This record gives sequence, C-alpha cells and structure tokens, in this order.
Amino acid sequence: MTDRTPDTTASRGPASRTDVDIATGVLVGVGGGSVAAAVDDLFATARDNRVSLFELARAVITLAEGKDRGDSDTRRVALARWGSLLAARSASENSVSA
Repeated sequence: MTDRTPDTTASRGPASRTDVDIATGVLVGVGGGSVAAAVDDLFATARDNRVSLFELARAVITLAEGKDRGDSDTRRVALARWGSLLAARSASENSVSA
C-alpha cells in the first residue's frame, strides 16, 4: 500500500516554534506525560546533545510521521532518546490502517 500521508514537514519551511509545539504534542501523545515535562525533555535533550531545539523538534515530527529523512546528528539524537516510543506509535498506526 502506498503512503498517501502528506509530507507536512517539507511544506512548513525552516524548523520553527510551531515544530516545537507539534513535537511537544507528539511526545505527550506517545509518552503520556505532561506538556511541561515534554518541553523540558526536548530542551534538555537539545542542550545535552548540542543540537538545535528546532531541528530536534522537526526530527521528532518526521520520525512520528514515519518518514525517513537521512542520517543527521539531530535525527540520531531523536532516535536514541525517543525512537522506541515513536516506533511503537508507528507500529500501532500501521496495524490500525491495515
């Protein structure tokens, strides 16, 4: 089956505060924590790994959408921190749509 989900990350332009808000929602949705905890986690992960907060947020969104966007340092950080949560989300969505 062909994925007909629109590529929302490419059409938004450069990573932005909106991406931080969306990524926060993704993390709350998959992790079940609070908004404050998700924001703190994003900020701390970006700071501790010396990556852009905005690019990290974009990576979280892209991974949650099930899109593979290369092998950047930021993507590796997102995978290391939230990969298992995001993979579980993608797996559950695929089983629902099948």
